[in-house]
Amino acid sequence: METYVHVPETTKAQPQLRAGDIAFVDYSDKGGPFKNRVIFDCFAFSFVQNGQKHIYRAGENTLLKTGHAMLIPEGNSIIAEHSIDDDPYSSFLIFFPGQFGRDFLALQKPHTKNQLVHQTPYIHFKLNEYLHEYVKGMKLLVKHKLPVSAALARHKLEELLLTIYELMPEELTSIFFNNVHGLPLKTLVENNLLNRLNLDELSFLANRSLSSFKRDFERAYGISPQKYMRERRLEMACAELAKGKLPGELYLAAGYESLANFCTAFKKKYNLSPGAYRQQNNH
Repeated sequence: METYVHVPETTKAQPQLRAGDIAFVDYSDKGGPFKNRVIFDCFAFSFVQNGQKHIYRAGENTLLKTGHAMLIPEGNSIIAEHSIDDDPYSSFLIFFPGQFGRDFLALQKPHTKNQLVHQTPYIHFKLNEYLHEYVKGMKLLVKHKLPVSAALARHKLEELLLTIYELMPEELTSIFFNNVHGLPLKTLVENNLLNRLNLDELSFLANRSLSSFKRDFERAYGISPQKYMRERRLEMACAELAKGKLPGELYLAAGYESLANFCTAFKKKYNLSPGAYRQQNNH
């Protein structure tokens, strides 16, 4: 049976302040190279304090480094967190319901949500001096276990949302109003072709069982997911070779554990080795 991590439930043992349905959490963990399947039961701000966080969503993936942050909406994610030194991985997290953000935005510019044409899987940003001081102040509240009323918690969260809204109003509005329904399966698949995710992980991001994912995939593409993804990854490798990339730079993203296996599959499909194809297209 697959093990899923539900947040904020699994952070209850971490130092934190809770006020109503808002939680400020000073999170730390040993981390590791493994990927966890995480279900966000609410929205979350994640401010990386030490280490790196690699997160995959249905629409996109990104790597957060120290001094970077993101706003993650409800839904399924695959996350790997790890330290880059002797200190544990750490981040400052803020959990809150999506309705809080929608209510906040309704007071800023109510008509904006009707103008949106794209989806935002998350918001990724680098901390400026103001945000550094904001996180520093909230960490002190948590450290000293100072009481926070529901009114003060709402005020501090509104302060943060207003800061982000002034930096990126369209993205913030999109993340709250355009993530109600999941992405089309084809969009999810195409966005993750080179992310080295297996079918189990893709089905999790699509919020489907593996059998449902395979069935829906074959209905959408008329071919098995294994065969389609193998063919598409080789096609994409072709395009990269034509740009001058080396086979050794491509085989992992193409879904092969070794360069030899990649070369064998490539030659079987194109009657040329990757090296010969690259040379032929780079004169």
